[in-house]
Amino acid sequence: MTGLTPVDVIVLAGGEGRRMGGQDKGLVAFRSQPMAGFAVQLVRPYARRLIISCNRHLPEYSDLADQVVMDELAGFQGPLAGILSGLRVCHTDQVLVLPCDTPLLQAALIERLLLAAQAKPDAITVLSEGDELHPLHAVIPRRLVADLSTWLEGGQRAVQRWMRCHPMQLIDIVDAADQLCNLNTEQALRVAEKSLLNN
Repeated sequence: MTGLTPVDVIVLAGGEGRRMGGQDKGLVAFRSQPMAGFAVQLVRPYARRLIISCNRHLPEYSDLADQVVMDELAGFQGPLAGILSGLRVCHTDQVLVLPCDTPLLQAALIERLLLAAQAKPDAITVLSEGDELHPLHAVIPRRLVADLSTWLEGGQRAVQRWMRCHPMQLIDIVDAADQLCNLNTEQALRVAEKSLLNN
């Protein structure tokens, strides 16, 4: 879409994958390609640089991204740790953040998120269903990197709690909520694949 300023993008792929039997979710196959590959393909048209935040299999992720980063904190400290590592290497004033496990997401929703964020560049812009946030689908001002670092150093890990400490705008996507289905179990993957085949 014209009129959108390219941003740096962080794809989060650093989790333990406990509900996936310990597998690295971003590399689990969905429709014959790694799940993280869907996020990469989706955001490439809007990305200045694409960063994957991961804690395992760096060579495989390096093939998909412009840069890979690992958590600064050991022991899988949660998505905020991955966001922090990504923000540290970003250069654009706003940074798009996405998880690796929502491969049903479509471009129109990304454009809606980015347009809203660029209209309010000082706010954290988050997709939501009413008051229910999808906090890992967000645009975050890069200037918050120091604040986030302090938050994590203080032992805090809650994504929404940190976000609510700052100006926010919620983008209600109740009309497209099915696109944000997290495919974080083998069963969810197979059901989604079968559903797409039948449509």
